[in-house]
Amino acid sequence: MSSIIETVRDKYAAVALSGLSNNNTAVKSVAAAFGYSIEELASLPSEANMGLSCGNPVAMAALKLGEVVVDLGCGGGLDVLLASRLVGPTGKAIGIDMTTEMLERSRAGAAKVSATNVEFYQAQIDQLPLPDASVDCILSNCVINLAADKPAVFREMLRVLKPGGRISISDIALKQPLPPDVASSLQAYVGCIAGAMMISEYERLLNEAGFEAVVVADTGADLNVYAQASSSGCCSPESAASCCAPASGTTGASSATAAAAETGGSGSTVHDGLEQVLRQFDVNAYAASVRVHATRVAHSVPLPHYETAVSGIQNCSSMISPTKVTAMKTILIYDRPMCCSSGICGPSVDPVLPRFAADLDTLKNAGHSVERYNLSQQPQAFIENKEIHALISSKGTEVLPVVVVDGRVVSRGIYPSMEMLQMWTAGGVAAAAAPVATLSLPIADQGCCSGSTGCC
Repeated sequence: MSSIIETVRDKYAAVALSGLSNNNTAVKSVAAAFGYSIEELASLPSEANMGLSCGNPVAMAALKLGEVVVDLGCGGGLDVLLASRLVGPTGKAIGIDMTTEMLERSRAGAAKVSATNVEFYQAQIDQLPLPDASVDCILSNCVINLAADKPAVFREMLRVLKPGGRISISDIALKQPLPPDVASSLQAYVGCIAGAMMISEYERLLNEAGFEAVVVADTGADLNVYAQASSSGCCSPESAASCCAPASGTTGASSATAAAAETGGSGSTVHDGLEQVLRQFDVNAYAASVRVHATRVAHSVPLPHYETAVSGIQNCSSMISPTKVTAMKTILIYDRPMCCSSGICGPSVDPVLPRFAADLDTLKNAGHSVERYNLSQQPQAFIENKEIHALISSKGTEVLPVVVVDGRVVSRGIYPSMEMLQMWTAGGVAAAAAPVATLSLPIADQGCCSGSTGCC
């Protein structure tokens, strides 16, 4: 195990010493493919991006002013610097990395943009140098798959989170077991593939560590994009000047320098090795970029907003009350993770969402109480309602959205029509089967929270 850790350390130190940066078109394309906007990347020091991301965890973290956020495996500081702006001068963004060379990049980048609310520590992510219950949100970007002891990482994450704290992670996970030659490949391990867990294992370990409202969702991103940052992809004639020369003014361990030299100063051994692995099999059939959310349960759980608790969850396929009720209704919608409260944002919006939002406004104007909870932005609401949490735990997030009227689940898996909403709020309707079809919903991995859209 220690030899794997040392290999990972040396290989990523070599990346830090290479010339990979956002100045290279291929490296920039990798980050863009995984959810970073052109504006975000342009606002940061070029050295912060080395084409190592597999998502944009900051975009899904719903960070607030004054919060303490930690990035596990911060690399060149890309996510730390983005997070530092969102938590503001009263908050703090902390980067953790085990590689000296990466931390040198991070600190240099923070100095370039005069970030005063950031801190960086050298440590392994299964031994965090942070006090108990001191962090509001934990980020990580394509790093946990590299950890040798993943259960220990999850236990440490839970330890440092405050009650009610959350995690927003981008990572690589497996959809099916890898071919034996890939699973045993050191290059595939360093390249974030062979060390990845099955999606179901990811969920199980987080639950066993003590997390609540665990969601591990496949973003559908194309993992072949990593080949763009290899020597062959990044050292084309038009990009050779920016990508293929070693970074100047950097120092590091001799092993890292030797690893950098293996590519002749071009790209990085991580990207080159991963490109060779990607040639062997269809990576998207086996692995996925996943978005991971979970929460540490709060010590004291407030009562839900409605007076009658959701009940009879096992029989929710036919739960429309046959009793006529004339009083105004309480309507709760538990949404899938979306980039904004209604999902009406970004370049690709399902037309059902504006229609549903308009229908809810009509109900509000009629005097009904309407509340929406977004799993991405308000995960605590899903924990506070134990029945909803149990439904998600047993059925998965495909049951979302869930519509609850006066404490009864009337719909799951779709956004119902106005006719159905009126039926449930008017009363006097005989019991009928609730819809269970699943719609294709625009969730946040489609990039609607990019800086160009302004939806968040």
